Amino acid sequence: MPSWLRELLVMLQFLSPTMPPVPDLVVPATPLVSAAATTGPVEVFNDGFDLPYAERWRHMSSSNADRISQTTYDGRSALRMRPEADLEALWSVPYEVGTTYRVSATLKMPKQTGVHPAFWLRTEDPQRVGEIDVVESWGGRPRCERVLAAYYWRYSPPVGDQACLGDKYPEDMSQWHEYAAEFTYMGPGQDPAAASPFPTRYFVDGVETWSTDHAPVSLEKIRLQVKRNCPDEEQPSCGQTSTSPSMYVDQVRVERIGRQSAGTPADVVAIQEAATGGIEAHVLDPATGYATFANQTGLPLEGQGWRYATGDFDGDRETDVYAAQPTGGGTAQVKVLDGSGFLRLFLSHATIVQRDTPLGKARFVAGDYDGDGRDDLWVVSEGRDGMLTVSVLDATTGFQTELSKAATAAPALDPRRWSITTGDYDFDGRDDLYLVDLQADGHTAVHVLDAETGFTTFLAQTLSAAPAVDPATWSVGTADHNGDGRDDLTMVNRAGATTEVHALDAATGFASYLLQTQTALPPSTDPSWTIAD
Repeated sequence: MPSWLRELLVMLQFLSPTMPPVPDLVVPATPLVSAAATTGPVEVFNDGFDLPYAERWRHMSSSNADRISQTTYDGRSALRMRPEADLEALWSVPYEVGTTYRVSATLKMPKQTGVHPAFWLRTEDPQRVGEIDVVESWGGRPRCERVLAAYYWRYSPPVGDQACLGDKYPEDMSQWHEYAAEFTYMGPGQDPAAASPFPTRYFVDGVETWSTDHAPVSLEKIRLQVKRNCPDEEQPSCGQTSTSPSMYVDQVRVERIGRQSAGTPADVVAIQEAATGGIEAHVLDPATGYATFANQTGLPLEGQGWRYATGDFDGDRETDVYAAQPTGGGTAQVKVLDGSGFLRLFLSHATIVQRDTPLGKARFVAGDYDGDGRDDLWVVSEGRDGMLTVSVLDATTGFQTELSKAATAAPALDPRRWSITTGDYDFDGRDDLYLVDLQADGHTAVHVLDAETGFTTFLAQTLSAAPAVDPATWSVGTADHNGDGRDDLTMVNRAGATTEVHALDAATGFASYLLQTQTALPPSTDPSWTIAD
């Protein structure tokens, strides 16, 4: 070897960076346990009309700039809306399932006969209607006793709840008053006509006037409107023809005021790939304490070697089964079986491509990363730097777009010892990443990475009440077993007298059990069995 080449190699040896050793993931000397996220009021939108309204609102129907002006009225920066003015906010109330919003407007409504001012919200999706008429007034006309509030879940013809509330609203609606509605978004796959456990509530000046047991399942947009007081088919040429009287708007505000827990479905799905061919699913029913099966059926999947996860793909609050099968390199086939169709129908067929991630050793789990009520597909693998990497593929696009891809704060983990699953640990509406060490100093340890920070920080690192267990016969998942909005750790023992379910309470840092029970499923230690994560 020439001397110059030898010297160059020596120089390169010193110049080449060496990767520092990746530390083990262990519970710190002072275990970390986080409380639930705060749910106090957070303002997400506020328009006091100090800036040009066209930056945040657009004209609808026959409305135009001649019908709108910005002015100072009663010492307030206000929007003046003449008859036929109709505005829609360019910005939507963020669609986060389980989140409760308060939408309010400070208005001065005309009382003259001939106009029909309204403050309302409407969904853009005609198949998932949720129109919230916060307040409508008919000026001096006696129709509906001056004031109407309504909630519609069907159009053509309109179907919904209405209330005539003239006796509950101020006589002087021509003075400034705050009108508001509070509602909680439900899952996108739920029937908009179905009753909701979280009612939509209506207010004037902070006093509740009415409620309906329905809630929207699609994102809402805010509307401000001054119509003429006559039938729709005669609009806009009927009724009042002058440019007055006007409605004045001082402020429109949206606040996130809390979250409601609907409980994560707690089904346990055991799947057997028989050596003779055929794949079966056995779904244990949490409503009976897993003492009975909710469903036992063959799955319409071909071949074997699928990797299984459970989640809610379409937002209907039914447990669907995700089946993934790597097909070489960075590609995999993914199919989703419909829980509401007894796992006999497909909700999605997809081929996913991860160009820089060999999927043969990847783990596939499902979780709601963005709070839209649909569980996305998470591909968990070892990055080039030795750290655990998570790629989140969006359920709404059939897993064809990435919501996130990042290295986490955790090192790559040995699958012979560690289990990985997802769940909402801190009740913020987004699923976090649960890393479960089944053999940690005589205990099962739980490490939870926070989705809100892109999995760069931990929400929990603690030893649980569960002892160390055999990874070959134990599986883990999550579910909200007690309805507190926090996903508890579900541990399934396939080697008991029967298959057993043990649930550890997230609110106590997994230090206590919520449930320990035998199930209707016999021991399932045969390698042909798996518990879907």
